[in-house]
Amino acid sequence: MTSTPAAATSRLHIPALTGLRWFAALAVFFHHSAQHESLPDPIRRIMGAGSNGVTFFFLLSGFVIALSYFDGATRPTLHSTWNYLVSRLARVYPLYLLVLVVVWLAVDGASNASRFLIQVLALQSWHPSLVVAYGINAPGWSIGVEFFLYACFPLLVLALRPISTNVKALLAVAVVVIVGAFTLAALFHGFRNGLPATNPFSAHRWLYRTPVTRLGDFTLGMVAALLLRQAMRHRPTAGSWDRVLSPLLTWLPLATTLLLMAWPGRTRYYASYDALWMLPAVLLFLGLSYYPKSALSHFLSTRLVVLLGEVSFAFYLVHRPLMHVFGAESWAQESLLSYSVKMVLLIAVIAVVAAGCHFLWERPAQRFLNRRMRIKETTTKPAPVLVP
Repeated sequence: MTSTPAAATSRLHIPALTGLRWFAALAVFFHHSAQHESLPDPIRRIMGAGSNGVTFFFLLSGFVIALSYFDGATRPTLHSTWNYLVSRLARVYPLYLLVLVVVWLAVDGASNASRFLIQVLALQSWHPSLVVAYGINAPGWSIGVEFFLYACFPLLVLALRPISTNVKALLAVAVVVIVGAFTLAALFHGFRNGLPATNPFSAHRWLYRTPVTRLGDFTLGMVAALLLRQAMRHRPTAGSWDRVLSPLLTWLPLATTLLLMAWPGRTRYYASYDALWMLPAVLLFLGLSYYPKSALSHFLSTRLVVLLGEVSFAFYLVHRPLMHVFGAESWAQESLLSYSVKMVLLIAVIAVVAAGCHFLWERPAQRFLNRRMRIKETTTKPAPVLVP
C-alpha cells in the first residue's frame, strides 16, 4: 500500500469511514453481550468497553456532516435549512420508527403507551429515568441525541464560521472541548462517585446519555473536518514523511483505542464514559481521510466492509431485540466453543436482518421522504456527497 495523501477536492468520498461504522456497531454489540468466564481478561475488558462505539458515532456524525453541509450552512436560507433537516430526518427516523413499532408490538407486548409515545418522539434521552431512556429498544436512546445534534448543527456552523480556515483557532477549540470533557469526568468522579446508572444524578446520565453533553463530541467532529479541509488544501507534495505519518494517523489511534479498552484501570475512571475516546477517534478519522491509500484505509474501504458499514445503523437498532429473541444472555453458561460459535452465527443473522431492513426499508424510505419533502432551490447547488 502506498501512503500518499488524498487529493485536494471539495467533493470528498471517504469509504473507509463507512467501513469504520461497522466496527463501532460491532463494539456496541459486544458491550451488550454476556461475557464467557473462560475468555481472557483483556478480551472481556474490550467487550465491556464497547459502549465507546456510541462516542465514535457522535464524533463521526459531526465530522461527516461538516464535510457535507458546512459550506452550505454558512449562509443559510429557509430552503437550505429545511432541506438539511429533512435529509437528516429521512436518514434516521424511518428505520428507527419501524424497529420501535415492531419491538413494541412483538417483544414489549404493546405495554405502556405513554413510554411508547416518548420513544416515537425520540425524547427518551432527555428523561431522568433509565427505565424510560432505555425502554422498549435500548439502543434507540442515541437517536434522540442525534436529533438534538442535527438541530444544533446550523448554529454551530455560525459559531465556527469566523474561524473555519484558522488552524490555530480550530486547534484551540478542539483542546477546549477535550479538556472540558475530562474536567466534567473528573468532577463527577470526585463528587458523584459510585452512583448507579439508575440514579438521575449519576455520571451515566450526564456524561453518557444526555444530549447536551454530547455536543462536545459533535463539535469536535466538526472541528476535525475543518482541520482536514485545511490540511488538504495546503498539503505539501507527498514525501518520505508520509510513510511515517500514515501509520501514525491510522494504526496508532486504533491501537491506542484498543489498549485503553483493555486497560484494567479503565472502569475506575468516569472519563471512560466519553472523554477517553475522543482524541484517538478524531485522529483516526483524520488519518483515514488524509491517507485513503494506507493499509488500514484500504481494508476499511473493501467492498464487504463498506457494505457492512452501510447496514451498521440497522445492525445497531436491531441487535438488542434479536439477542433477546435468541436468548443470547444464557450462552455464557455453555462451553466456550458453543458460546463462540453461537456468537458468530448471531452476528451473521443480525447482519442479514439488518441488510434486509436497510435495502427494503431504510433506503426506499429515505428516497421517498427526500423526494416528497425537500424544497427545490431557486439556484443550483452541489448536492452533498457524503452521508453518514
